[in-house]
Amino acid sequence: MSLTSAQWGDPKNIPIPPVVTFQSGAVLLMEIGIVDHITHQGIRHIAANHPAWCFGNGRRHPYWQVANATVMETKPFLDFFVEHPRASGGES
Repeated sequence: MSLTSAQWGDPKNIPIPPVVTFQSGAVLLMEIGIVDHITHQGIRHIAANHPAWCFGNGRRHPYWQVANATVMETKPFLDFFVEHPRASGGES
């Protein structure tokens, strides 16, 4: 099943990649309007400190290494920020 940004309320209906890095995930979150502003450092901070972060050892979704990059499955990544808007400084 192909994902598009329409599934997260974005009218541009852009294709969504199957995985994201911290950097590309930050860009995607802003591009489809889930957050107004976030950096890859901000996502790393959330990943290290938010108790509901869903990626990593012992969590629901693994990180994967692709070449020299750490990647995450895109759908749960985006869903996290929709379900936890305060994680990135948004409204509750």
